[in-house]
Amino acid sequence: MWRDYFPRGVIAGLDINPVDIQDPSGRIRVYQGRQQDKACLDRIAREVAPDGFDIIIDDASHIGQLTRISFWHLFQNHLKSGGYYVIEDWGTGYWKSWPDGHEYSQITLKSPWSIMEYLAREKLGLKSFEVPFVNGYQKRFPSHDYGMVGVIKEIIDECGMGDITHEQYGTPPFRPSRIKKMHISHGLVIVIKA
Repeated sequence: MWRDYFPRGVIAGLDINPVDIQDPSGRIRVYQGRQQDKACLDRIAREVAPDGFDIIIDDASHIGQLTRISFWHLFQNHLKSGGYYVIEDWGTGYWKSWPDGHEYSQITLKSPWSIMEYLAREKLGLKSFEVPFVNGYQKRFPSHDYGMVGVIKEIIDECGMGDITHEQYGTPPFRPSRIKKMHISHGLVIVIKA
C-alpha cells in the first residue's frame, strides 16, 4: 500500500516477526527487530535514509515505554526537519485491559469559579483543593504518567517548550520547541519536526 501511495519512495518496515514481502519494484526493505533497539533503528536509517526520513509511521507495540524510546531516538536523530512522525493507536493508554493502559476517571467541579479560585490560590502558594482541577477535570490523571497517553503528553510538553522555558513565566534558559506542529485526533498523532 505505501509503495503504491508513494510512487518514488523507498519503504522500510520493521517487525518483531520475520516478514516476507515479494516486491518487484525493489523499493520495500523489511527488517526484523524490536522498535526499542536503537542500534537496529540506526542501521535501518543508514541503509535506507542516510539523509533522514521524510515520514516515520509508528504502528508498532502501542506500549508506552517502547514507543517513547523509538520516538525520541528517531525524531531527534533520523527525521528530517519538516518531516512527519505519525503515532497510531495512542488511545490504548486509556484501556484498562491494555498492558500499560489506565482507565480514565472524570471528576467535575460544581462551579467554574472554583477553578478560578484554585488558580488564584495556587499562584499565591495557598492550598485550595486536595486534587488540582482545571476546566472541571482533574489537572493530571494517572494515564498522563505512563502508557501511550504519557508518551503523547511528553510530546505535548515538547511542543510547549517555548512556554515552559519562557524567560519571564517559565523556567529559563529558553529553548524553542523541536516541534513545528502537532495534530492529535482519535488514535492518531502527527508531529512535524521544526
